[in-house]
Amino acid sequence: MDQLDIPFGPVFITEGPHAGRIGYFDDDGHEFPEDMDWDDFDDDDEDDLSKGTHVGYVYFGGPLLAKGYFAIPIEHLREVTTDDLMQRREELSILCSPFASLRDPDIDLDPEKELRLLAELHYVDSVLVDRMIQARYLNVTQGSKVFISHSSKDKMFATWLGTDLKAAGHSPWFDEWDIRVGESIPQKISEGLKAADFVVVVLSEHAVQSKWVEREWHAKYWSEVEAGRVQVLPVLLRDCEIPELLKTKKYADFRENYNNGLEDVLLALDSLLNPR
Repeated sequence: MDQLDIPFGPVFITEGPHAGRIGYFDDDGHEFPEDMDWDDFDDDDEDDLSKGTHVGYVYFGGPLLAKGYFAIPIEHLREVTTDDLMQRREELSILCSPFASLRDPDIDLDPEKELRLLAELHYVDSVLVDRMIQARYLNVTQGSKVFISHSSKDKMFATWLGTDLKAAGHSPWFDEWDIRVGESIPQKISEGLKAADFVVVVLSEHAVQSKWVEREWHAKYWSEVEAGRVQVLPVLLRDCEIPELLKTKKYADFRENYNNGLEDVLLALDSLLNPR
């Protein structure tokens, strides 16, 4: 994604002294070196802005809790994913724990730094809660309808993936979100499969042993063959014996890096939904 297209809101810092942190992207602008020769600057020439570094103004915490902001090069920012949030939450929880120094003697936070980390932890928690609520209850009218086929043992991953697909503007079908108490599970799954534009099948050692998962993606696979267009998107969560019918398909690889796998899925959905 073009860095200029990053929406204001939660961002992940990819490089520099704040790499790995999550903050609130509030605005952007240009920073100029102190020794810049302003006689060469033409107010009417937008190209002269390239003489300054394009930065994003980022708060580590909500704007009301964070103490000031940091100017971070815009190319060091990207949109945040659920995996980013969960990993950073775990890191911050350990750092802010009263027993942190007992676990790691090298951790020695002064009160001011601890307050800054607590503000970031509070923000990460609030973003996570907001994303989960929107993923479950926000109706999306654009994007693709995506059925997530997965083993019950991979439910946490499926939840994260569904949350990120919803945040990207798609409409994921997920059993925990779309089947209510008292409803027929087979019937709702059948309805979800028929309505779906695509089936994302989460491949793992558990999924390839699941007859439920096999039936779900098989149904869409034969629909794909009849329609002559891609409808089944395999994603590899962990090493496993890939089913014969899926071996010829390229899969999105989540084994080493969640964010790279997610990017591949989103690019595939975008290209299939809007073929050129």
